[in-house]
Amino acid sequence: MMMNATLRRRKVMTVFNRYLLSFILLLFVPLLLLGITGYYQLTTIVGDEMERNNQSLLNSFQNEVDNKLILMNKLAIQITESPELSPYTLSQDMFSEYQGKKILAGMAVDDSIREIVLHVRGSEKLYSSLSTYKVKDYVDSFYYFAEWKEEQFYHDLNQITSTMLRPAEDVRMDGLPVQRLISYLVPIPIRNQKPYGTVLFELKEDSLLKGLNPDLLLQNGNAIVFDQNGRVISAYKQEEILKSEGFYKQIVKGDNKNHIQVLQHKKYVISVQKSTQSGLTYVTMLPHAAVVAPVKEVIWKWIICLFIIGIIGCGFVYLVMVLNYNPVKKLAHLVETLRGQSLQRTNLFEAIGSAIYDIAHSNQTLGRKLEENRSAIKDHLLGSLLNGEFLTLDEVNERGEEVGVMFPFANLTVMILEVPVSQAFYKEMLIAEVERQFGEDVVGHVKMSLEASRVIFILSWRDARMDRKAWLNHLHGQISTVLDVSITMGIGHSYQELTQVGRSYLEASTAIDYKMIKGNQHVIFFEDLMAHDHADLLNPRRMLDELDRLLQQGDTARITAGVQQMALKIKQSGMTLFIAKELCYDMNRLFISFMETRHPGSVSDNMPDILTLTDYTTLDDIADLLIGACTTLCQALEEPKQASPAIMIGQIHHYILQSYSEYDFSVQKIAEHFSISLSYLSRYYKEQTGRTVMDYLNEVRIEQAKRLLRNDNSSVKDIVQQIGYYDVSSFIRKFKQQVGLTPGEYRKQNK
Repeated sequence: MMMNATLRRRKVMTVFNRYLLSFILLLFVPLLLLGITGYYQLTTIVGDEMERNNQSLLNSFQNEVDNKLILMNKLAIQITESPELSPYTLSQDMFSEYQGKKILAGMAVDDSIREIVLHVRGSEKLYSSLSTYKVKDYVDSFYYFAEWKEEQFYHDLNQITSTMLRPAEDVRMDGLPVQRLISYLVPIPIRNQKPYGTVLFELKEDSLLKGLNPDLLLQNGNAIVFDQNGRVISAYKQEEILKSEGFYKQIVKGDNKNHIQVLQHKKYVISVQKSTQSGLTYVTMLPHAAVVAPVKEVIWKWIICLFIIGIIGCGFVYLVMVLNYNPVKKLAHLVETLRGQSLQRTNLFEAIGSAIYDIAHSNQTLGRKLEENRSAIKDHLLGSLLNGEFLTLDEVNERGEEVGVMFPFANLTVMILEVPVSQAFYKEMLIAEVERQFGEDVVGHVKMSLEASRVIFILSWRDARMDRKAWLNHLHGQISTVLDVSITMGIGHSYQELTQVGRSYLEASTAIDYKMIKGNQHVIFFEDLMAHDHADLLNPRRMLDELDRLLQQGDTARITAGVQQMALKIKQSGMTLFIAKELCYDMNRLFISFMETRHPGSVSDNMPDILTLTDYTTLDDIADLLIGACTTLCQALEEPKQASPAIMIGQIHHYILQSYSEYDFSVQKIAEHFSISLSYLSRYYKEQTGRTVMDYLNEVRIEQAKRLLRNDNSSVKDIVQQIGYYDVSSFIRKFKQQVGLTPGEYRKQNK
């Protein structure tokens, strides 16, 4: 015995382990797919983000240098336009030279500019922001350029006709450590074929990229500037590889802006960009390992998350299997007990299924014996008829002949009778009395209902033109008199198609449910319900629109009168209780929405909720509930609300500040957002603030435009779009009306 129990447990555990393994494999298949797809998606997303960061760094690098060149060109223009720095003024006396020096010193506003030098061509003097030099002394006594000799220096000062940028080079100065300087020469006037002088800017290479924060962004990388000839103008880090021939061609490969390059046995991500303003080429070199490190970190986190999900999933599968397999083990033990032998099959479920099949077969045999019961067969047959399982009347009569269910006439109607629940014991007597009333013109059969207080009859009529209403009213009076019980009858339409008998049942059920309106102890015909057109007396959609109009007017007397009239219509409409409750609920929501707009939080807690509404069982109760809600609303309207206007105006201002940048934003959208009419919003705002909503909206947009013009270099067209305008000329006109200047004039004045 113990050996059999042990073998049974082993067999159950074998099946359990097999199914457990299959479910775990089923769990890991989607995890594997999720891991693969997630890997590629994360790689793409993080890779794109890193590429955007590299591009942003390159753009910042270009803007930093280009802007400095633009600044120096502007300073050269200012020198040209300054009377104190004209050749005539500078050559007058020592005081004029001193004044020129002060002006040049004042122009050295950028930390990267070490010195600004002005040379008038043909002269032997250099006027500087620090001192006044002779040309020969400048390169022989003060600055010792590694590659820029006196002859070439003198030639460049007197002969160049366009700007010239010399690569950074080591420069020795007396008493100072060696510095790397970049020399930028600008002939003045700029773009003049016969310049009268040259402005020389000495730039400190180590300060050129200070604003870019390279110590953080380029810890292990480099940033390089090349001129049009491929020479290294400047670099964040001085490396030997920069001096090698062909370095420019090695890393700048045609139109390939981003690529990976191995330099000195190290892999770099190279990003290249050429400036259309200066013609310079900008390159960033970042170690490949540092670039891909964030991608690897995200991927490892993703793998760890999947691993944790897998472990948790396996534990969950095991727990569910244990919980779900215990009933299987109990069922196997029960089957063995019932059959008196152990389950020999390898597949436990097949063995249990075989046993269940045997039991089901026995039940079928038992069922056939049970169907021999006459009343059960009769009830089953009538149920099949109501379910539309028969196509012809002959088929019904053929199957029902043995149990006495015959329908000799083709016109079939469903009748439902209901007695009070407390008098359900009259049910059998009621059935017997109805069956006694059948005769040659009307035949019927009873179908037992699941509800204790209801009885279902399927009636067969000899003639479709027979006055059914008169016969059924007579039947109701007869059985009510005999039994002295309150009886309600629901009657469906008469149909000849057997498939429609079920429809007649639904109609009879709907009719008898209508007793809450018609009252008990009536004969209710479904066709009479449909004959009454509710729309002639009451249109729910029209009532809701009318109530909304009254609320927007805000007159409590009109609201009260209108709601009382609507309540009267509901009482007189004859509508179903469900429709009346639904309409009352919608109107109640209108009340709450209106009061939340006028006085937030003032009345919604005092209004009836849907749970209260479901307790009412007559149209009178619902109409009274609606009048009570209206009274609550009108009282709230008449109470003084000192803080409400300020709250409402504040909400309008907050909404405008959040949404003014939308191009289709309008006063109409504000009205729709607060669920009020456009005319009411305009009138209310003007009364509270003394100006229109559009005046405030334009003021917000103009102020935002002024801020962008001061702090942003975007074009006027872009700024117009950012603040919600779509017509540039209209904006310029409104801006000038408000500010007194055009946007361009305002920007120039406030830069």
